[in-house]
Amino acid sequence: MKRTILLSLFSLLVTLLSAQPLLVGHRGSYWGVENTDEAFINGALKGYHYLECDIKVASDGTIVLTHDDNTSRLGGSLTISSSTIAQLKAETYTQTRGGVTYTGTICTLAEYLDICAEYNVLPLIELKWATGINSNDQSGIPALVELIEEKGFRNKCIILTSMKPCLEYLRTHYPDIDLQHLSWKYSRKNFKWCKQWNINADIHHSAINRRVIKKYHNNGLKINTWTINNLSTYQKFAQMGCDFITTDNLTQP
Repeated sequence: MKRTILLSLFSLLVTLLSAQPLLVGHRGSYWGVENTDEAFINGALKGYHYLECDIKVASDGTIVLTHDDNTSRLGGSLTISSSTIAQLKAETYTQTRGGVTYTGTICTLAEYLDICAEYNVLPLIELKWATGINSNDQSGIPALVELIEEKGFRNKCIILTSMKPCLEYLRTHYPDIDLQHLSWKYSRKNFKWCKQWNINADIHHSAINRRVIKKYHNNGLKINTWTINNLSTYQKFAQMGCDFITTDNLTQP
């Protein structure tokens, strides 16, 4: 009897360990100015499987990594869409995280992909563009995919966005690229759309539970959730079966 219980517990432990979610470093990681090379390198060194970034396009067509339409939150004074890469590179950004003040400069998509290659970590690229997250602009997608392919990540990266028309364009023209739909809330409408287009989901952790995760899994879709920064919440969603967990500062338990 005791041996049977021990074997059952061992089997459960093996199952839990084999089902650990893949950790995604949010905007690189907590250890550096967000979306800069230091944050990405430190995220890779912490063992993250994917490094998430946000992309927009500078006035000269360079794809750069930044969350906002301008650089003011990080101490700059430029608007991304009306600034060249040379102007953006001339700025120095600062960000205090965990009592440590970091400095850095803007990172291009090409530089970020080179870091991913050097440190053997995978890219997760969120489309934001320069005009905000709801522009639905598809014109920059071919250049984006061309650069991803040039750097050797076409079949290894994930592209993420809340803009459904962009995801539909990607699924139609680049069916081999892994995609995720970003949303704050779960809805039947979003689920049906993801199922129709065979696109995985990235849903805020406040809006998902075991039932939602199982529903996606039963239809061959994966779930990412964000942004989880404490171990107990990580364990909760790991046990529910999340495939990815996006974090600023957790390392693999």
